[in-house]
Amino acid sequence: MGNENGTWIMYGVEWDDPECLHTVQDAIDYINEVGFLPLFKNDIPGFSLEERTAVEYWWCGNPKVDPWEWRELIARSGEVAYGKFFEKKAGFISKEWLPYFVNYRRDGYDFDALWDDEKASRRQKKIMDCFEIEDELYSNDLKQKAGFAKGGEKGFDGAVTDLQMKTYLCVKDLRQRKNKKGEFYGWPIAVYAKPEVLWEYEYVTSKYSEDPAESGKAIAQHIVELYPVANADQIKRLIGGAFGTEVKTKKKKTDYPQNIFKALGLEKEPTDDQIMGLEYAIPMIKEREQEVIRYRFQEGLTYKEIGEKLGVSDGRVGQVCNLAIRRLKRDLSFQWIKDGYEATVKNHKKAVVGLSVAFETLGKYEQSKRVYDELGSIKGLGSENIKCLLNMGIDNVGLLVLLARKKRWEWQVFGIGDYAATHIEKLLYDEGLDVDIQDRSHFV
Repeated sequence: MGNENGTWIMYGVEWDDPECLHTVQDAIDYINEVGFLPLFKNDIPGFSLEERTAVEYWWCGNPKVDPWEWRELIARSGEVAYGKFFEKKAGFISKEWLPYFVNYRRDGYDFDALWDDEKASRRQKKIMDCFEIEDELYSNDLKQKAGFAKGGEKGFDGAVTDLQMKTYLCVKDLRQRKNKKGEFYGWPIAVYAKPEVLWEYEYVTSKYSEDPAESGKAIAQHIVELYPVANADQIKRLIGGAFGTEVKTKKKKTDYPQNIFKALGLEKEPTDDQIMGLEYAIPMIKEREQEVIRYRFQEGLTYKEIGEKLGVSDGRVGQVCNLAIRRLKRDLSFQWIKDGYEATVKNHKKAVVGLSVAFETLGKYEQSKRVYDELGSIKGLGSENIKCLLNMGIDNVGLLVLLARKKRWEWQVFGIGDYAATHIEKLLYDEGLDVDIQDRSHFV
Protein backbone atom coordinates (compact mmCIF):
# COMPACT_ATOMS: atom_id res chain seq x y z
CA MET A 1 0.00 0.00 0.00
CA GLY A 2 1.57 3.27 -1.13
CA ASN A 3 0.95 6.95 -0.58
CA GLU A 4 0.90 9.10 -3.70
CA ASN A 5 0.30 12.83 -3.25
CA GLY A 6 -1.32 12.23 0.13
CA THR A 7 -3.67 9.50 -1.13
CA TRP A 8 -3.31 5.87 -0.04
CA ILE A 9 -3.13 3.60 -3.07
CA MET A 10 -3.59 -0.20 -3.17
CA TYR A 11 -1.63 -2.17 -5.76
CA GLY A 12 -3.28 -5.41 -6.80
CA VAL A 13 -4.25 -7.52 -9.79
CA GLU A 14 -7.52 -8.10 -11.61
CA TRP A 15 -9.79 -10.80 -10.18
CA ASP A 16 -9.56 -12.87 -13.39
CA ASP A 17 -5.76 -12.53 -13.61
CA PRO A 18 -4.12 -15.97 -13.29
CA GLU A 19 -1.75 -14.43 -10.70
CA CYS A 20 -4.68 -13.46 -8.43
CA LEU A 21 -5.24 -15.35 -5.16
CA HIS A 22 -8.97 -15.87 -4.66
CA THR A 23 -9.28 -17.70 -1.33
CA VAL A 24 -7.48 -17.95 1.98
CA GLN A 25 -6.33 -21.46 1.03
CA ASP A 26 -4.87 -20.03 -2.19
CA ALA A 27 -2.96 -17.55 -0.01
CA ILE A 28 -1.69 -20.26 2.38
CA ASP A 29 -0.60 -22.44 -0.54
CA TYR A 30 1.19 -19.51 -2.17
CA ILE A 31 2.99 -18.53 1.05
CA ASN A 32 4.14 -22.13 1.45
CA GLU A 33 5.27 -22.12 -2.18
CA VAL A 34 7.35 -18.91 -1.99
CA GLY A 35 8.39 -19.40 1.66
CA PHE A 36 7.61 -15.95 3.10
CA LEU A 37 5.57 -12.93 2.04
CA PRO A 38 4.97 -9.39 3.36
CA LEU A 39 1.33 -8.37 3.77
CA PHE A 40 1.65 -5.02 1.99
CA LYS A 41 3.67 -3.63 -0.91
CA ASN A 42 7.34 -2.97 -0.17
CA ASP A 43 10.53 -2.02 -2.05
CA ILE A 44 10.59 -5.31 -3.99
CA PRO A 45 7.86 -5.00 -6.65
CA GLY A 46 5.29 -7.80 -6.63
CA PHE A 47 6.51 -9.32 -3.35
CA SER A 48 3.41 -8.96 -1.14
CA LEU A 49 -0.05 -10.39 -0.57
CA GLU A 50 -1.47 -7.00 -1.57
CA GLU A 51 0.00 -7.33 -5.07
CA ARG A 52 -1.39 -10.84 -5.51
CA THR A 53 -5.01 -9.99 -4.70
CA ALA A 54 -7.90 -7.96 -6.12
CA VAL A 55 -7.98 -4.43 -4.66
CA GLU A 56 -11.78 -4.15 -4.60
CA TYR A 57 -12.19 -6.94 -2.01
CA TRP A 58 -9.89 -5.53 0.68
CA TRP A 59 -11.83 -4.55 3.82
CA CYS A 60 -15.15 -5.73 2.36
CA GLY A 61 -15.68 -7.86 5.48
CA ASN A 62 -16.34 -11.13 3.63
CA PRO A 63 -13.74 -13.67 4.83
CA LYS A 64 -14.18 -15.69 1.64
CA VAL A 65 -12.58 -12.96 -0.51
CA ASP A 66 -11.23 -10.24 1.83
CA PRO A 67 -7.42 -10.54 2.28
CA TRP A 68 -7.62 -8.42 5.43
CA GLU A 69 -9.90 -11.06 6.97
CA TRP A 70 -7.56 -13.80 5.76
CA ARG A 71 -4.90 -12.61 8.24
CA GLU A 72 -6.99 -14.04 11.07
CA LEU A 73 -7.61 -17.32 9.30
CA ILE A 74 -3.97 -17.74 8.28
CA ALA A 75 -2.68 -16.97 11.78
CA ARG A 76 -5.24 -19.37 13.24
CA SER A 77 -4.45 -22.15 10.75
CA GLY A 78 -1.16 -23.15 12.39
CA GLU A 79 0.30 -23.66 8.89
CA VAL A 80 2.03 -20.29 8.59
CA ALA A 81 3.61 -17.89 11.10
CA TYR A 82 2.15 -14.36 11.09
CA GLY A 83 3.60 -11.25 12.69
CA LYS A 84 5.56 -8.04 12.14
CA PHE A 85 8.46 -9.78 10.40
CA PHE A 86 9.42 -7.40 7.59
CA GLU A 87 10.67 -3.85 8.25
CA LYS A 88 8.52 -3.90 11.43
CA LYS A 89 5.44 -4.52 9.27
CA ALA A 90 3.15 -7.52 8.98
CA GLY A 91 3.95 -10.57 6.93
CA PHE A 92 3.95 -14.36 6.77
CA ILE A 93 6.65 -17.04 7.05
CA SER A 94 6.09 -20.69 6.12
CA LYS A 95 6.95 -23.57 8.43
CA GLU A 96 9.79 -24.56 6.09
CA TRP A 97 11.49 -21.16 6.23
CA LEU A 98 10.84 -20.18 9.85
CA PRO A 99 13.97 -21.95 11.21
CA TYR A 100 16.12 -19.89 8.81
CA PHE A 101 14.56 -16.64 10.04
CA VAL A 102 14.82 -17.74 13.68
CA ASN A 103 18.52 -18.55 13.38
CA TYR A 104 19.28 -15.38 11.41
CA ARG A 105 17.16 -12.90 13.36
CA ARG A 106 18.02 -14.31 16.80
CA ASP A 107 21.69 -14.63 15.86
CA GLY A 108 21.56 -18.10 17.41
CA TYR A 109 20.34 -16.86 20.82
CA ASP A 110 17.42 -18.14 22.86
CA PHE A 111 15.88 -15.19 24.69
CA ASP A 112 17.34 -16.14 28.10
CA ALA A 113 20.84 -16.25 26.62
CA LEU A 114 20.19 -12.93 24.88
CA TRP A 115 19.24 -11.39 28.24
CA ASP A 116 22.23 -12.95 30.01
CA ASP A 117 24.55 -11.41 27.41
CA GLU A 118 22.85 -8.02 27.98
CA LYS A 119 21.56 -7.88 24.40
CA ALA A 120 17.87 -7.63 25.32
CA SER A 121 16.09 -4.65 26.85
CA ARG A 122 14.39 -4.66 30.23
CA ARG A 123 11.04 -4.05 28.48
CA GLN A 124 11.53 -7.09 26.28
CA LYS A 125 12.45 -9.17 29.33
CA LYS A 126 9.26 -8.17 31.16
CA ILE A 127 7.18 -9.21 28.14
CA MET A 128 8.94 -12.53 27.56
CA ASP A 129 8.69 -13.46 31.25
CA CYS A 130 4.91 -13.58 30.83
CA PHE A 131 5.28 -16.48 28.36
CA GLU A 132 7.06 -18.59 30.95
CA ILE A 133 3.62 -19.05 32.50
CA GLU A 134 1.20 -18.66 29.58
CA ASP A 135 1.34 -20.24 26.10
CA GLU A 136 -0.66 -17.38 24.59
CA LEU A 137 -1.87 -13.95 25.66
CA TYR A 138 -4.27 -11.36 24.26
CA SER A 139 -2.36 -8.14 23.58
CA ASN A 140 -4.31 -6.23 26.25
CA ASP A 141 -3.68 -8.97 28.85
CA LEU A 142 0.02 -9.08 27.95
CA LYS A 143 0.25 -5.31 28.30
CA GLN A 144 -1.21 -5.47 31.79
CA LYS A 145 0.70 -8.53 33.03
CA ALA A 146 4.02 -7.12 31.78
CA GLY A 147 3.45 -3.84 33.62
CA PHE A 148 2.67 -1.58 30.67
CA ALA A 149 -0.88 -0.70 31.70
CA LYS A 150 -2.00 2.84 32.53
CA GLY A 151 0.55 4.49 34.79
CA GLY A 152 3.11 1.73 34.16
CA GLU A 153 5.99 1.13 31.75
CA LYS A 154 5.97 2.89 28.35
CA GLY A 155 6.93 1.54 24.93
CA PHE A 156 4.86 -1.66 24.85
CA ASP A 157 4.10 -1.59 21.10
CA GLY A 158 7.73 -0.97 20.14
CA ALA A 159 9.00 -3.75 22.40
CA VAL A 160 6.48 -6.28 21.06
CA THR A 161 7.31 -5.31 17.47
CA ASP A 162 11.04 -5.79 18.13
CA LEU A 163 10.37 -9.23 19.63
CA GLN A 164 8.42 -10.20 16.52
CA MET A 165 11.19 -8.94 14.25
CA LYS A 166 13.61 -11.15 16.21
CA THR A 167 11.07 -14.05 15.91
CA TYR A 168 10.72 -14.50 19.67
CA LEU A 169 6.99 -13.78 19.30
CA CYS A 170 4.35 -14.17 16.57
CA VAL A 171 0.61 -13.55 16.27
CA LYS A 172 -1.04 -16.92 16.90
CA ASP A 173 -4.57 -15.59 16.29
CA LEU A 174 -6.71 -12.48 16.09
CA ARG A 175 -9.74 -12.84 18.38
CA GLN A 176 -12.47 -10.81 19.99
CA ARG A 177 -12.20 -10.37 23.73
CA LYS A 178 -14.66 -11.89 26.20
CA ASN A 179 -16.59 -10.03 28.87
CA LYS A 180 -17.31 -11.36 32.36
CA LYS A 181 -20.26 -13.30 30.98
CA GLY A 182 -18.03 -15.09 28.49
CA GLU A 183 -19.52 -13.19 25.54
CA PHE A 184 -17.33 -11.97 22.68
CA TYR A 185 -17.21 -8.23 22.02
CA GLY A 186 -15.28 -5.59 20.06
CA TRP A 187 -12.80 -5.93 17.19
CA PRO A 188 -10.47 -8.93 16.98
CA ILE A 189 -7.10 -8.20 18.62
CA ALA A 190 -3.75 -9.96 18.43
CA VAL A 191 -3.11 -13.08 20.48
CA TYR A 192 0.66 -13.44 20.94
CA ALA A 193 2.65 -16.62 21.43
CA LYS A 194 6.16 -17.94 20.93
CA PRO A 195 6.69 -19.63 17.53
CA GLU A 196 7.69 -22.70 19.56
CA VAL A 197 4.01 -23.03 20.55
CA LEU A 198 3.17 -23.56 16.88
CA TRP A 199 5.88 -26.03 15.87
CA GLU A 200 7.88 -27.19 18.92
CA TYR A 201 11.24 -25.89 20.12
CA GLU A 202 13.35 -28.56 18.37
CA TYR A 203 11.93 -27.71 14.96
CA VAL A 204 11.87 -23.92 15.32
CA THR A 205 15.53 -23.87 16.42
CA SER A 206 16.69 -26.62 14.05
CA LYS A 207 19.06 -24.22 12.21
CA TYR A 208 20.89 -23.16 15.38
CA SER A 209 23.71 -25.55 14.43
CA GLU A 210 24.45 -23.36 11.39
CA ASP A 211 26.15 -19.98 11.23
CA PRO A 212 23.35 -17.34 11.38
CA ALA A 213 25.00 -15.54 8.47
CA GLU A 214 24.47 -18.64 6.30
CA SER A 215 20.76 -18.62 7.14
CA GLY A 216 20.63 -14.93 6.17
CA LYS A 217 22.35 -15.67 2.87
CA ALA A 218 19.89 -18.49 2.16
CA ILE A 219 16.93 -16.12 2.73
CA ALA A 220 18.49 -13.38 0.59
CA GLN A 221 19.38 -15.74 -2.23
CA HIS A 222 15.86 -17.21 -2.20
CA ILE A 223 14.45 -13.71 -2.77
CA VAL A 224 16.85 -13.20 -5.70
CA GLU A 225 15.66 -16.48 -7.25
CA LEU A 226 12.01 -15.44 -6.85
CA TYR A 227 12.51 -11.81 -7.88
CA PRO A 228 15.62 -11.38 -10.05
CA VAL A 229 14.99 -7.63 -10.26
CA ALA A 230 15.50 -7.18 -6.50
CA ASN A 231 18.77 -5.52 -5.50
CA ALA A 232 20.94 -6.08 -2.41
CA ASP A 233 19.79 -2.91 -0.60
CA GLN A 234 16.10 -3.78 -1.03
CA ILE A 235 16.67 -7.31 0.24
CA LYS A 236 18.73 -6.16 3.22
CA ARG A 237 16.05 -3.68 4.29
CA LEU A 238 13.33 -6.30 3.98
CA ILE A 239 14.91 -9.22 5.83
CA GLY A 240 16.64 -7.13 8.49
CA GLY A 241 18.81 -8.97 10.98
CA ALA A 242 21.75 -8.02 13.15
CA PHE A 243 24.25 -7.88 10.31
CA GLY A 244 24.45 -7.60 6.54
CA THR A 245 24.17 -10.55 4.19
CA GLU A 246 26.01 -11.32 1.02
CA VAL A 247 23.62 -11.45 -1.92
CA LYS A 248 24.68 -12.74 -5.30
CA THR A 249 23.24 -10.10 -7.57
CA LYS A 250 24.21 -9.36 -11.13
CA LYS A 251 26.47 -6.34 -11.22
CA LYS A 252 27.78 -6.57 -14.75
CA LYS A 253 25.43 -5.24 -17.39
CA THR A 254 24.32 -8.02 -19.74
CA ASP A 255 23.10 -7.42 -23.25
CA TYR A 256 19.79 -8.64 -24.63
CA PRO A 257 18.78 -11.45 -24.88
CA GLN A 258 21.31 -12.87 -22.41
CA ASN A 259 19.95 -10.61 -19.65
CA ILE A 260 16.38 -11.90 -19.93
CA PHE A 261 17.58 -15.52 -20.10
CA LYS A 262 19.42 -14.94 -16.81
CA ALA A 263 16.29 -13.37 -15.29
CA LEU A 264 14.44 -16.56 -16.31
CA GLY A 265 17.03 -18.69 -14.50
CA LEU A 266 18.80 -19.87 -17.67
CA GLU A 267 22.45 -18.98 -17.04
CA LYS A 268 24.08 -20.64 -20.06
CA GLU A 269 24.64 -18.77 -23.30
CA PRO A 270 21.36 -19.16 -25.26
CA THR A 271 21.36 -20.99 -28.58
CA ASP A 272 19.86 -19.50 -31.72
CA ASP A 273 16.94 -21.91 -31.34
CA GLN A 274 16.33 -20.74 -27.75
CA ILE A 275 16.41 -17.10 -28.86
CA MET A 276 13.86 -17.96 -31.55
CA GLY A 277 11.77 -19.64 -28.85
CA LEU A 278 11.97 -16.51 -26.66
CA GLU A 279 10.74 -14.31 -29.51
CA TYR A 280 7.90 -16.77 -30.05
CA ALA A 281 6.99 -16.84 -26.33
CA ILE A 282 7.01 -13.10 -25.56
CA PRO A 283 3.76 -12.39 -27.50
CA MET A 284 2.06 -14.94 -25.20
CA ILE A 285 2.05 -12.42 -22.32
CA LYS A 286 0.03 -9.20 -21.98
CA GLU A 287 0.88 -6.25 -24.23
CA ARG A 288 1.78 -4.00 -21.27
CA GLU A 289 4.14 -6.70 -19.99
CA GLN A 290 5.70 -7.02 -23.46
CA GLU A 291 6.30 -3.25 -23.41
CA VAL A 292 8.02 -3.37 -20.04
CA ILE A 293 10.14 -6.36 -21.11
CA ARG A 294 11.26 -4.45 -24.22
CA TYR A 295 12.09 -1.25 -22.32
CA ARG A 296 13.81 -3.07 -19.45
CA PHE A 297 15.81 -5.79 -21.20
CA GLN A 298 16.21 -4.57 -24.79
CA GLU A 299 16.62 -0.84 -24.19
CA GLY A 300 18.10 -1.10 -20.68
CA LEU A 301 15.88 1.59 -19.12
CA THR A 302 15.46 1.95 -15.36
CA TYR A 303 12.07 1.47 -13.69
CA LYS A 304 11.84 5.23 -13.23
CA GLU A 305 12.51 5.87 -16.93
CA ILE A 306 9.97 3.23 -17.98
CA GLY A 307 7.43 4.69 -15.55
CA GLU A 308 7.82 8.13 -17.11
CA LYS A 309 7.17 6.66 -20.56
CA LEU A 310 4.09 4.70 -19.43
CA GLY A 311 2.72 7.26 -16.97
CA VAL A 312 2.93 4.97 -13.92
CA SER A 313 5.10 4.74 -10.80
CA ASP A 314 8.44 2.93 -10.85
CA GLY A 315 7.03 0.53 -8.25
CA ARG A 316 4.23 -0.42 -10.62
CA VAL A 317 6.77 -0.98 -13.42
CA GLY A 318 8.75 -3.34 -11.19
CA GLN A 319 5.58 -5.25 -10.36
CA VAL A 320 4.67 -5.63 -14.05
CA CYS A 321 8.24 -6.72 -14.87
CA ASN A 322 8.13 -9.45 -12.21
CA LEU A 323 4.71 -10.61 -13.42
CA ALA A 324 6.03 -10.78 -17.00
CA ILE A 325 8.98 -12.93 -15.95
CA ARG A 326 6.68 -15.25 -13.96
CA ARG A 327 4.32 -15.60 -16.93
CA LEU A 328 7.20 -16.46 -19.25
CA LYS A 329 8.26 -19.15 -16.77
CA ARG A 330 4.91 -20.94 -17.01
CA ASP A 331 5.06 -24.39 -18.58
CA LEU A 332 3.44 -23.57 -21.92
CA SER A 333 5.60 -20.52 -22.67
CA PHE A 334 8.80 -21.62 -20.90
CA GLN A 335 9.12 -24.80 -22.98
CA TRP A 336 9.66 -22.67 -26.11
CA ILE A 337 12.40 -20.69 -24.35
CA LYS A 338 14.15 -23.48 -22.47
CA ASP A 339 14.06 -26.14 -25.20
CA GLY A 340 14.07 -23.83 -28.23
CA TYR A 341 11.55 -23.24 -30.99
CA GLU A 342 12.40 -26.12 -33.33
CA ALA A 343 12.85 -28.58 -30.47
CA THR A 344 9.44 -27.67 -29.03
CA VAL A 345 7.76 -28.04 -32.42
CA LYS A 346 9.25 -31.55 -32.70
CA ASN A 347 8.10 -32.40 -29.16
CA HIS A 348 4.58 -31.22 -30.01
CA LYS A 349 4.53 -33.43 -33.09
CA LYS A 350 5.67 -36.44 -31.03
CA ALA A 351 2.96 -35.73 -28.44
CA VAL A 352 0.24 -35.58 -31.11
CA VAL A 353 1.49 -38.80 -32.72
CA GLY A 354 1.50 -40.42 -29.26
CA LEU A 355 -2.10 -39.35 -28.72
CA SER A 356 -3.04 -40.74 -32.14
CA VAL A 357 -1.44 -44.09 -31.24
CA ALA A 358 -3.35 -44.11 -27.96
CA PHE A 359 -6.64 -43.57 -29.80
CA GLU A 360 -5.85 -46.34 -32.29
CA THR A 361 -4.90 -48.68 -29.44
CA LEU A 362 -8.35 -48.01 -28.02
CA GLY A 363 -9.86 -48.83 -31.41
CA LYS A 364 -10.90 -45.23 -32.12
CA TYR A 365 -9.52 -44.78 -35.63
CA GLU A 366 -11.73 -41.79 -36.53
CA GLN A 367 -10.64 -39.97 -33.39
CA SER A 368 -6.99 -40.72 -34.14
CA LYS A 369 -7.35 -38.89 -37.47
CA ARG A 370 -8.95 -35.86 -35.74
CA VAL A 371 -5.90 -35.10 -33.59
CA TYR A 372 -4.10 -33.67 -36.62
CA ASP A 373 -6.94 -31.26 -37.50
CA GLU A 374 -6.73 -27.50 -37.14
CA LEU A 375 -8.60 -25.92 -34.24
CA GLY A 376 -11.25 -24.53 -36.58
CA SER A 377 -12.53 -28.06 -37.13
CA ILE A 378 -14.00 -28.06 -33.59
CA LYS A 379 -17.57 -26.85 -34.04
CA GLY A 380 -18.44 -23.98 -31.73
CA LEU A 381 -14.83 -23.00 -30.93
CA GLY A 382 -14.83 -19.22 -31.37
CA SER A 383 -12.17 -17.17 -33.15
CA GLU A 384 -11.13 -15.34 -29.93
CA ASN A 385 -10.50 -18.62 -28.13
CA ILE A 386 -8.61 -19.96 -31.14
CA LYS A 387 -6.45 -16.80 -31.15
CA CYS A 388 -5.63 -17.25 -27.45
CA LEU A 389 -4.67 -20.90 -28.02
CA LEU A 390 -2.55 -20.09 -31.08
CA ASN A 391 -0.69 -17.47 -29.03
CA MET A 392 0.39 -20.31 -26.72
CA GLY A 393 1.51 -22.55 -29.58
CA ILE A 394 -1.62 -24.75 -29.45
CA ASP A 395 -2.42 -25.03 -33.16
CA ASN A 396 -4.17 -28.39 -33.60
CA VAL A 397 -6.79 -30.60 -31.98
CA GLY A 398 -4.25 -33.05 -30.58
CA LEU A 399 -2.37 -30.40 -28.63
CA LEU A 400 -5.66 -28.97 -27.36
CA VAL A 401 -6.69 -32.40 -26.02
CA LEU A 402 -3.30 -32.82 -24.33
CA LEU A 403 -3.56 -29.33 -22.84
CA ALA A 404 -7.10 -29.91 -21.57
CA ARG A 405 -5.89 -32.95 -19.63
CA LYS A 406 -3.79 -30.74 -17.38
CA LYS A 407 -5.14 -29.58 -14.03
CA ARG A 408 -6.38 -25.95 -14.21
CA TRP A 409 -5.00 -25.76 -17.74
CA GLU A 410 -6.78 -22.46 -18.40
CA TRP A 411 -4.35 -20.72 -16.02
CA GLN A 412 -1.65 -21.35 -18.62
CA VAL A 413 -3.51 -19.59 -21.44
CA PHE A 414 -3.87 -15.82 -21.27
CA GLY A 415 -7.40 -14.78 -22.26
CA ILE A 416 -9.19 -18.02 -21.35
CA GLY A 417 -10.94 -18.17 -17.99
CA ASP A 418 -12.93 -20.83 -16.15
CA TYR A 419 -16.08 -20.34 -18.22
CA ALA A 420 -14.29 -20.57 -21.58
CA ALA A 421 -12.29 -23.59 -20.40
CA THR A 422 -15.46 -25.46 -19.41
CA HIS A 423 -17.01 -24.56 -22.78
CA ILE A 424 -13.95 -25.88 -24.66
CA GLU A 425 -13.89 -29.10 -22.64
CA LYS A 426 -17.55 -29.68 -23.48
CA LEU A 427 -16.88 -29.10 -27.20
CA LEU A 428 -14.13 -31.72 -27.06
CA TYR A 429 -16.45 -34.05 -25.18
CA ASP A 430 -19.19 -33.55 -27.80
CA GLU A 431 -16.66 -34.39 -30.53
CA GLY A 432 -15.82 -37.66 -28.76
CA LEU A 433 -12.33 -36.40 -27.86
CA ASP A 434 -12.77 -36.83 -24.12
CA VAL A 435 -9.86 -39.11 -23.24
CA ASP A 436 -9.11 -38.46 -19.53
CA ILE A 437 -10.28 -34.84 -19.73
CA GLN A 438 -10.85 -33.53 -16.19
CA ASP A 439 -14.05 -34.14 -14.24
CA ARG A 440 -17.04 -34.25 -16.62
CA SER A 441 -19.73 -33.84 -13.97
CA HIS A 442 -20.38 -30.27 -15.20
CA PHE A 443 -21.30 -31.63 -18.64
CA VAL A 444 -24.32 -33.57 -17.36
